[in-house]
Amino acid sequence: MKVKILYFASLKDKVKKSYEYIDIKEGNSIKDLKKLLINKYPEIKDILDKSMIAVNESYVQEDIILNDYDTVAFIPPVGGG
Repeated sequence: MKVKILYFASLKDKVKKSYEYIDIKEGNSIKDLKKLLINKYPEIKDILDKSMIAVNESYVQEDIILNDYDTVAFIPPVGGG
């Protein structure tokens, strides 16, 4: 299965891209996807752990099972005022 990953703010800066396509196994959850991304980009672990997650533009929990061609957005907290 293939999913599209969208990166925003500090995540985008760390991975040096705004999106990418990742192959995952059928039945994988967001939690599984996060493990895969942390293996690929160890420096983003802390940011991923604090990020909101949206699948196909709806906020979700980490236990949701992904489907082929889902779009997953990781939205880190943004500081400022």
